[in-house]
Amino acid sequence: MEARVKEGDHWMNKKDIILDSVIKEYLKNNAPIGSTELKNKLEFDMSASTIRVYFKKLSYEGILMQLHTSSGRIPTWVALKNYWKKHFSEIDEIKVSSIDELRNWVREFGIYCMLRLKDDVKLSRIINVEDEFLLIIFEDKSVVLKYNEKVEKFLNSLIGYDIEKVKDISINVGLYELKKKIEHLLMDNVVLKEKEEVLYDMAKSSGFYQNIKSFMNSSLFEHLQNGVYFEELVPQGYMAIKYSTTVDKKEANIFCLGRANKDYKEFFKAIA
Repeated sequence: MEARVKEGDHWMNKKDIILDSVIKEYLKNNAPIGSTELKNKLEFDMSASTIRVYFKKLSYEGILMQLHTSSGRIPTWVALKNYWKKHFSEIDEIKVSSIDELRNWVREFGIYCMLRLKDDVKLSRIINVEDEFLLIIFEDKSVVLKYNEKVEKFLNSLIGYDIEKVKDISINVGLYELKKKIEHLLMDNVVLKEKEEVLYDMAKSSGFYQNIKSFMNSSLFEHLQNGVYFEELVPQGYMAIKYSTTVDKKEANIFCLGRANKDYKEFFKAIA
């Protein structure tokens, strides 16, 4: 039976603790760690020779790797993905203390980030302008469409709906012009967009150009559920994170993207 050790409030087997420790050190330093160095960092007593046995087991399983014969170990891509999937599966919401703090830490960590405040303004009126235009008014915001009797009648049935709900409905019924104009209005709610160069570096290093513009468009918040994303959205070696948040007591959404070897635990701890 695998030896078990208490880690915080949980019991973990020693192999998992060693893997977890290797990953945490790698995220801090982006460098391999050897058995002797790891021995000195563990909170329980284990010999360097025993750690090397676990290193070999984890390497055989494809969880750790060695860059060259005399080096220590680093996590494989599979190990990093599993680590982040587990971490973010336990999180419901990201906290942001302030926009200025977020901006500073985004620059410090070298992560692309976009923050958009949620808009709860409601569709309040539809004004027919001489059967030529429809003025669609969302409290203090408005858009204009060409007049269409059926569209006027339909939109009148949506009065009282919030702007994001109207946008979603407009997609479902084929009112794509209205959808685009609402998206343009919602761009005004993007209060932070920082470190776009991370996107261009990603594209340059991987040839991954197709989604660069979409990562800068706030409509991605409607397309993504809360959670962490890998190859289904970004190239290997990178990860993207979308979550609900609050800033200055206002509901918002946050999207971050960067290399998977960044210490996102420390980043989200810092911005909170």
